[in-house]
Amino acid sequence: MSASQTTMDKLYGMRLSVMAQAYRDQEEMLSVADMTFDERFAMIVDAEWDSRRINKRTRLLRQAAFSDPEANVIDIRYDADRKLDKVKIAELANCEWVKAHRNVVITGASGAGMPEMLDELTVSKDEEWLKSKKRYTKCDVLIVDDWLLEKIGGDQARELLEIVESRLRTGSLIICSQFSPAGWHAKLGEGAIADAVIDRIVYRSDVIHIEGDESMRKRIG
Repeated sequence: MSASQTTMDKLYGMRLSVMAQAYRDQEEMLSVADMTFDERFAMIVDAEWDSRRINKRTRLLRQAAFSDPEANVIDIRYDADRKLDKVKIAELANCEWVKAHRNVVITGASGAGMPEMLDELTVSKDEEWLKSKKRYTKCDVLIVDDWLLEKIGGDQARELLEIVESRLRTGSLIICSQFSPAGWHAKLGEGAIADAVIDRIVYRSDVIHIEGDESMRKRIG
């Protein structure tokens, strides 16, 4: 057995199949003889790095269960009546706001999301509840649709405050709401909890308001 095959077997044994394939591919490259060890090794490591990054993205998209996982910022429609700021959206598209633990608030027509989250967080606090709460607090970006579509109760408001508070340290929020932040107080109960939730979100958020009377379903239908 050649040394090359022995090395590849070890890579496969360590579940580094992409590195093993990259190593094998180099043997067929005409220019490999002119490359230094560092250059060859960098190519192999880059292949593994890219593969893991793509696999992670695919896994996260699958877990997020988006209705349209192939949606892309370049497909945004800037119809005149929507009054979207191209410069602001281009700025947000680089995701630096995620690294800075900032939020994005999108107001206008929305879909579904928040009622299901609150249902999970206001059941009896067992092991499944702990798993659900961790899911909402540990991810880099939490997207909440239907934000405060209806008025919520005291227990729900307290759970919401805990989620928002925890995310100050761990990540960012994308909030989609049919109401501007000025209208959130009435949905949260007008008290100190309402003030705390709104203050913790708004002071570090970019707000995008989508105007226009027609929904996207009608625009693309």
